[in-house]
Amino acid sequence: MKLAFEPIWPWWLIVVAMVAMLAVVRAGYPRRIRRLPIGWQRVLMGLRVALVLLLTIWLARPVVIYESDDSTDAVVYVMMDISGSMKTPDAFGGKTRREAMLELLERARPLLDDLGDSVEIRYRDFAEGMQPFAESTAEPDGAFTAIGANLETLAKESAAEKIAAVLLWSDGKQAASGRLDVDAVQAARLLGRRQRPLYTVPFGNAELLDKSLDLALSDLDVPRDVFIRNVVPVKVRFRASGAQGQEVRVRVLVEQRGGLLNGVTGQMLPVTPDQDNRTLITQTLEMPTEDQTLELQFVPQEAGEIKVAVEVESLEGELRTTNNRVETIIRVRSGGIRVVYFDDPRFEFRHLKRINISNRIQLDAQPVWRGRFASRNEFDESWFEPGNYDAFIIGDVPAEYFGPQRLAKIAQCCEQGAGLMMLGGQNNFALGGYGNSPLAKFLPVDLSGPGRQLEGDVPMVPRRVASSILQIAPPEQNARRWGELPPLKGANLLRLKPGSAAAVLAESRNGDPLLISQSFGAARSLAFAGDTTWQWALHADWAAEAHERFWRQAIFWLTKMELNGESPLWINVEPRSMAPGREAVVAFGLRDQDGLPIPGGAYELSVQNPNGESSPVATRGVDSRGEGSYQDTMIPGDYWATVSTDAGGELGTLYSSTRFLVDARDPELDNPAADPALLRELANASGGDFLTPDSMLERLTDWSENGLPSLEMVRSERVTLWDNWFSLLLFVLLACSEWALRKKRGLV
Repeated sequence: MKLAFEPIWPWWLIVVAMVAMLAVVRAGYPRRIRRLPIGWQRVLMGLRVALVLLLTIWLARPVVIYESDDSTDAVVYVMMDISGSMKTPDAFGGKTRREAMLELLERARPLLDDLGDSVEIRYRDFAEGMQPFAESTAEPDGAFTAIGANLETLAKESAAEKIAAVLLWSDGKQAASGRLDVDAVQAARLLGRRQRPLYTVPFGNAELLDKSLDLALSDLDVPRDVFIRNVVPVKVRFRASGAQGQEVRVRVLVEQRGGLLNGVTGQMLPVTPDQDNRTLITQTLEMPTEDQTLELQFVPQEAGEIKVAVEVESLEGELRTTNNRVETIIRVRSGGIRVVYFDDPRFEFRHLKRINISNRIQLDAQPVWRGRFASRNEFDESWFEPGNYDAFIIGDVPAEYFGPQRLAKIAQCCEQGAGLMMLGGQNNFALGGYGNSPLAKFLPVDLSGPGRQLEGDVPMVPRRVASSILQIAPPEQNARRWGELPPLKGANLLRLKPGSAAAVLAESRNGDPLLISQSFGAARSLAFAGDTTWQWALHADWAAEAHERFWRQAIFWLTKMELNGESPLWINVEPRSMAPGREAVVAFGLRDQDGLPIPGGAYELSVQNPNGESSPVATRGVDSRGEGSYQDTMIPGDYWATVSTDAGGELGTLYSSTRFLVDARDPELDNPAADPALLRELANASGGDFLTPDSMLERLTDWSENGLPSLEMVRSERVTLWDNWFSLLLFVLLACSEWALRKKRGLV
């Protein structure tokens, strides 16, 4: 037994604090109790000094340490990796890693048997879990190596067992996922704190991938929610080794569901490349190793949840091909909007492109140069084909720059339901010659006459506040926010078309129309007199958001999408694509017609695995939604989650489903390179040693002759004398006794 201290402050500061407290007691306390008999004075003074001494003890934090020697029933673990990567034939003489390990075991057996006279030797195979070593002919077929989880299990057992040492023989490849993905270094540190050192021996080559032919894709990045007929960007990480000088092809594949029911996976087919679908990359590799991010894109043609894959075609001689493909699930919504915008490359043009932030809107902005730069203009004729775009926005571009044929095609698109919007400027409306164009009938303004301009600052004042286009803030703040926006710098002077059903949505303070809407046949059109809303984007954070919202809502109105809704019952899974063994968290809930959550409700949740077997999942309430956790994800393939609830009323019982993927890759063999650096770190963290097979035999020889350094283990037990119930009780008793005595003698 020995006494130790763990002071909260430096010792000199604790002594100063104690002396100061005693000085205060000595200076002031005797005068308060001097009228009492000398016996009472001594008792009260003693209690007060005892409190000061107890506080000093708390500051010093004394600890009593009891130590005892205990070398009985010690255990040495011999842990041998039996995961799939151990059959990689990169050991000396073309042997597999497992074969090299078993050779070490055969040479070490006599030494371990000698050591077994003083300690118990336990032989264990390990991969995702530990199991007794059965026979040397066992095939290394473990699904993945969970070094951290196995060390954590040993750390828990070490609290009750006397583990003298752990011999860890492995390639060091930590490939676990999900709940078994435990930090191995933290587990090694815990073993080290309990004096259970790790002695690691590495097997395998860490440079394997640099020498073998392998193509691999990973880190697939695709937007989660997209809209039909909008361009979907696809990014993927491509790595290659040993393929210098060879041509590789990377392509995008999309699932063809074709009306298939949920629970059935559709056929994956490559997307034919064209101007919008950049779905094929062909390149010749120039370096021995390549690591780059590839960018592709495609345009989905059907709504629903579909699987998207990126695949690199395998090369002759490539041994591992399971890492040549990555997949994910995306949700394609109906109501995707494609807009083409023509304008002079002015400030308004640059800032209007910000609405591309919305994944529901794809805006293709085409600058139109004038004057001596007009020869730069190139129009994509596909933009004018009916059905390709949902709306056209025309800025400061004269009609002659389009030409009669393109204007006629835009008019044809409008007749089929496309929206049309014209912005303010010096070369549009009547000034731009649109009065005699096929677009004149769709625009809600009078295009006869020369056209005039409003000069100076022109504040924009909503006339029809209820219009969805003008909702730039919550209802109670909307009118105030419009008044706080910077005024337009000039505007076109617009006049309503005589006899039209046009409506003025916003005007100047003098009543001049600034924003006019009209429905003509199947088309909707807007005439906007301003061209300086870019000032809003630079004014303040809220104004930048208002700028984006105004333009988004204008496009939604033009394309009749302002009231587009979704199913009241929603379901979502995170992560959407995962490695085997990970937990999938399924979230679900109800929402009202405004998209606000409806709390409560009883839900039933089930998940169907790739074998078609369905199992119920327990649900729990989280805020205003429900959640369920699904862990049985060891089988690669498609999993379907379905939720149902009784919504009552006319809705009745609602159903909703979604899908998530479990990666079909082999976490061990896709990248079987050894990781000796991890084994070295584990040994250092635990207080052990990182050894070669020969030095392991030398260490075992030393132990068999001289005993394990940790065999005579010192058990220590710490008892703190300051943070226990007795110390607190003593303080309370001293303080209460002193107060009670002063109360009794009339000092309180």
